[in-house]
This record gives sequence, C-alpha cells and structure tokens, in this order.
Amino acid sequence: MSLKKAFEQYFKMGTSVSRFDMKSDKAMEELVKHYSSMTAENDMKPMFMLDKETCQLNPEKYNLQPAMKYDTARKYLELARDKGIALRGHTLVWHGQTPIWFFKEGFAEDWEAPWASRETMLARMEWFIKNVLTFVQTEYPGVIYAWDVVNEAIEERNEEGWRKRSPWYQSVGEDFVMYAFRFARKYAAPGVKLFYNDYNTFNPFKRNAILNLIVKPLMEEKLIDGIGMQSHLILKEFDADLPEYEKTLETFGATGLEIQSTELDIHNADGSDEGDKQLAEAYKKLFDLYVKVKKEGTANLTCVTFWGMKDDVSWLTGFRKERSYPMLFGDNWEEKEAYRAVIKVAEEA
Repeated sequence: MSLKKAFEQYFKMGTSVSRFDMKSDKAMEELVKHYSSMTAENDMKPMFMLDKETCQLNPEKYNLQPAMKYDTARKYLELARDKGIALRGHTLVWHGQTPIWFFKEGFAEDWEAPWASRETMLARMEWFIKNVLTFVQTEYPGVIYAWDVVNEAIEERNEEGWRKRSPWYQSVGEDFVMYAFRFARKYAAPGVKLFYNDYNTFNPFKRNAILNLIVKPLMEEKLIDGIGMQSHLILKEFDADLPEYEKTLETFGATGLEIQSTELDIHNADGSDEGDKQLAEAYKKLFDLYVKVKKEGTANLTCVTFWGMKDDVSWLTGFRKERSYPMLFGDNWEEKEAYRAVIKVAEEA
C-alpha cells in the first residue's frame, strides 16, 4: 500500500525532493506512488532565487529591488504541476542559505562589511517575497499550497529566545518575523497557508519561545496559518523526547493553527537488523501519536513530510558525520521494517 493512500483520511504524506531525485526515474515513480505533498530539499531557498551577478554589477540600481532568477525553482514547480502533487514552498526568510551579500551595503560579499540599513533590508525583504509569490502564483497558479515564511528564528541557547546571530536579526531586529508575515499575507494568493517552521520544537524552552515570541503576536494580526515542526529526531534519544514531542503537538494544536511535521527523519547509526527493528518501533510510536492527535482533535495535523526518500540520500550522514539509516526505504528502495510498521498504524487505526 502507498503511504498517501494509507493516511489519506488523516493527513497528507510528503517528502523532500532533490535535484538528484529528479534525475532518477525510480525516485519519480516512488514520488507519485507514495506522496501527495513535496518540498524542494534545497533549490527553492533564497540563495537560488537571488541573482548575485546582476546585483553586484549594479548595486545602486538593485539596492532596494534585488535582481531575481527562477530557473532552479521552475523544475520543482513543473514537477509538482505535472505530477499533480501539492508543493510546500520552503523557505522565504531564513538566515541559512541566504547569501551574506544580500544583507550588506552595496551587496558586498564580506562578513565585515557594514549591514544595510533596517529600511533597506525591509525593502529588500518585501521585494523578495512579493516577487517570489507573484512569480509562482502567476506562472504556476495553485501549485504551492503553503509556505514556510520564516524558518528557525528561535535558538534555545539564547535565554531571550531569539537567534541573534541571524543576519535578519542583526540587520532588521526581532520584528523581522512580523514584517515577513505581513508581506507574505499581503502578496499570497487566497487559500495559500503561511507557516512558521523550526527544529527541536519538543525542547520546552524553544516550544514556549516559539509560542510567545512568534505565534501569539502573529495570531493577533491574523498573519499565520500553521506551525511546522521539523521533527529531526534521534533514535537513541527518541523515547526520552517523545513525551515532550507529544506535549508540543498538543500545545501548538491548542492554538487552532494547522500543524505539520515538515522534515521528519530519525537518525539511526545502526544499519543492522536490530537497528532496523528499533527504528520501526520508533516510527510506529510516532505515527500512533500522529493518528491519535488527529482523531482526538488535540492537533490539526495536516501533513507529514519525510526529509529524504531513502537512506543513502539522507542529509543526516553528512550532518551527523556517521552513516545514517533514518528512512522507511533502504538504499535500493527496499521497504524496511520501519515502512511496514508505519503502514500497520494506518491499517489498525
């Protein structure tokens, strides 16, 4: 049974898609079979939308209205349109994979160069959001159903909550989040959902900071539709983290906003049968929880998106500096015990 068919009465099933996946006929076959939602893994992040060469050739001309390019994004938009798969836009405003020159006077590619003024950066932000949304909605209407408007603005290591090292924070201030959502709401087509997305949302400090610093102020202005829980989990810590993860689902769910698990994987460094068995048990507990909160109405979970289609393409091996076996499918697309455990949840629900 396909994942999307198994859970269609509960939530969309999604996956990230990379440029390498698009070159694989098998990956495209599996995409259509299992998923009703997709997210570009990297290629729709700001660095791929900004035209560095043009901006730096004439910084005065493009100072408030940076040059844009969409050749990379088109491939994902066309894939989603042609395959009839809903696309999550990821992401508009993020400190990562937004080039430093975008934040600097004269688009200088130097961390030591002066920050562009707050007014300049708000103008650049609005121009960027306006142009991305207008491009997508004009040329590919109805393809993108949700956007991660702001990604990872909160940091649990900072007692105040804000990620103060972010170039957005440093050049604009903490209200950059509010402005990003104001601009997104202004230019988004009716029905397109606006999300705040972050990782380690099961951390109690981070959960409360997201709720109080970001979600509640945005709700007051009716600017936010949902919260993305990235859900990068670790197998060895899974059982300890699951109760807090459930609390976060319920806490965020109590806002009435949509909740999505946006970048799900469970880091597993053990590729043996025993490791596979433990991974399967973790995924079963997690999907039992997903179905439970949906059935009970404690969280309006609308999509679960895996971050990678199979083990050997997962970003975790590079990030964790050890081979990871985190997905439902093995290197050769074989259905792992974890896949069968997830399907079983749907069959028994």
